[in-house]
Amino acid sequence: MTPGGSTRYRLDMITCGGCGREIDAGGVEYGVKLMCGRCYHLQVNGPEPPRTLSSKTFLLLSSMCLLAMALAGLSLCVLYLLGTEDLGWFIVLTVLMLASLGCPAAVLARRRNLALLIASLYLPLGVWAYLWRAAPGIDWEYGKMTAYGGLFFFAVGIVAMLLFLRDLRALPRL
Repeated sequence: MTPGGSTRYRLDMITCGGCGREIDAGGVEYGVKLMCGRCYHLQVNGPEPPRTLSSKTFLLLSSMCLLAMALAGLSLCVLYLLGTEDLGWFIVLTVLMLASLGCPAAVLARRRNLALLIASLYLPLGVWAYLWRAAPGIDWEYGKMTAYGGLFFFAVGIVAMLLFLRDLRALPRL
């Protein structure tokens, strides 16, 4: 607060879109990308875009999407058990589906980097989709599409992980 009662904001402070903390970007040039040291959310030192999601909105939307995926994936696993009565494959598919949901949920609880979130979702989901195609007892009409979908998910996860590692190594963390 200044003596007149008005609040003065520093121009070199950035509000993190991931965790909401104030970042002092005094030593970083204007227009340079940086990462939040706490949540690894990508930032740009400069004017904020006119429409950004708040950290709470991002967390809410991501959690709702993970919940919808949990309901769909676990219902597919239960339907597989009811249709084939193969308990071994049901356990394998359910454990992989829980890993596909648990990895992004753990990342979402600690980090707000979108590339890391995508990688943690699509890597185990690609393995699950590929094994879902290989599960015995189901006569797939489009089985190759499911296998290619699993490989595509896995490739997207690999690319997202490489992008995250590149940013983690190259960008300053404040």
